[in-house]
Amino acid sequence: MKLDWFSAPNSCYKPLKRRIAAKRYVTLHKNIKDEGILNKTKEEQRMEQETMKEKMAKAKKIYLEKDFRAYMRGMQGFDDEDFEKVKPIIRKKVIDAKEQDPYEMFERILRDLSLEWGKQNFPVHADWHHYLVPGVILSSLRNCGYAITNKDIQEGMYRGENFPGGSCGFAGTCGGAFSVGVVMSIINRATPLHEEERSESMEAVIETLNEIKKYPRRCCKRSSYAAILKAIEFLQKHGYNKIPKENIKCSWSSQNKMCLGVKCPYFKKD
Repeated sequence: MKLDWFSAPNSCYKPLKRRIAAKRYVTLHKNIKDEGILNKTKEEQRMEQETMKEKMAKAKKIYLEKDFRAYMRGMQGFDDEDFEKVKPIIRKKVIDAKEQDPYEMFERILRDLSLEWGKQNFPVHADWHHYLVPGVILSSLRNCGYAITNKDIQEGMYRGENFPGGSCGFAGTCGGAFSVGVVMSIINRATPLHEEERSESMEAVIETLNEIKKYPRRCCKRSSYAAILKAIEFLQKHGYNKIPKENIKCSWSSQNKMCLGVKCPYFKKD
């Protein structure tokens, strides 16, 4: 019998699964470097960094949303199609996931996606966090045995997909906080006509935003981690106690040029 290490829910496989995933990820990027894609001299890296600073300074002056998004994606060598084509892939990964821990599911899906991305740079910041976060939380609840259906999970991702990217800067709110509101609304079966349930979803968004706003600079990973932890807190108040809550350590900081480092609560120091 062939064991599927990456979907096995048994907690005893967690350390081994993490080591295998990390090794696979490191091997991929080592191969990329060996092919010369990442093999740059210090002078080339310095010049690239200076160019990036100039580009980011220019981006800061673009306050019209559509223009900003077009500029940023063009700067990274991406277009809208790159992000559209992965939507069904992410949806399927979330629906098919077996993990009970939303953080582990979140990390595994993004690692898998990075291997399948097909381009040199895998985005650290992207709109997919807006539907991946509610998706992994609801999928984890289903996997823990709670009355969450695939239709509920799909609904959560549908709502997240409709949340505009860049809203942290353009609208003063964040997809991570929005995700927690989506989860609470779905478990409460809330609509705009409900009273207490509607207020509770808003409170979940407010508390999550209060956590996210503590830290300067955008970071979709940091906001997603904060959202997952806050969602678990609210879910536990409703009796959803089976869902695991781990000590989150970020594995993406080396790829994030805007990382706060030790000032981030999820920065991996060792």
